[in-house]
Amino acid sequence: MMDLNDMYDLNPRELALTLVEEGHMTAYQMLIASLKYMSADDVRDMLDCNELSPRFMLDNRNEVY
Repeated sequence: MMDLNDMYDLNPRELALTLVEEGHMTAYQMLIASLKYMSADDVRDMLDCNELSPRFMLDNRNEVY
């Protein structure tokens, strides 16, 4: 298994998940940190790519998320 420095350098997404999984921060804290870092366009794109933007919500009103 990689140490934290290797993870930070090679796979920072895995490090972020590991920090949450090991209880160093909550998923909510990681979400807030990520959203504060991202631009409005980044957030919009992320929502759209994950089909969570209004255009998908209106098309799939009967689906439960």
